[in-house]
Amino acid sequence: MSNPNRTTDTNDLGIIYKAVMIDIRPATSGDILLLEDLYRKEIEDHSGRAQKFAKDLVLRYNTVLAIKDGMICGTGSWEPRGGLDDGVVEIIGLGVNEGFKRQSIGTQLIDTMIDDATQFYKNSGYSLRVLILFMERSNEIARKFYKTNRFKEVANIPSLYPNDDASIWTRHL
Repeated sequence: MSNPNRTTDTNDLGIIYKAVMIDIRPATSGDILLLEDLYRKEIEDHSGRAQKFAKDLVLRYNTVLAIKDGMICGTGSWEPRGGLDDGVVEIIGLGVNEGFKRQSIGTQLIDTMIDDATQFYKNSGYSLRVLILFMERSNEIARKFYKTNRFKEVANIPSLYPNDDASIWTRHL
């Protein structure tokens, strides 16, 4: 969680960044309308897809939100993969709204998802070992972001997405 009384912070990578007054917290059913609005503004103006997006983030996945002044400025979602003894989490989605990029919000969301997933596994008597994610191979901004956050590109899947190949990235903890 961010501390609104600090002006700088350091993550576990030793990266010092200016801490914006952001609250990072789990998504709840009370956030569904905010998430629908976010989808319509940031992705596409389609009510049906906005509702599905919001409900999936709240009811299907483990989702954390970055909130500033009552507005969602970023989301991160994860889900366990395999058996608990595998200790694998897939990062389903990570996004930061355009006006909030380059402020370390994505890194704070990753750190919070790792903390939450670690606690999830610990509560079950296991350990989180590996994070995995899929991304569009041509997304150079995401590629740089994940490299900075200690992920490694391990494989590619041709034509997984309609207009791009996929890259699989992992981070061993």
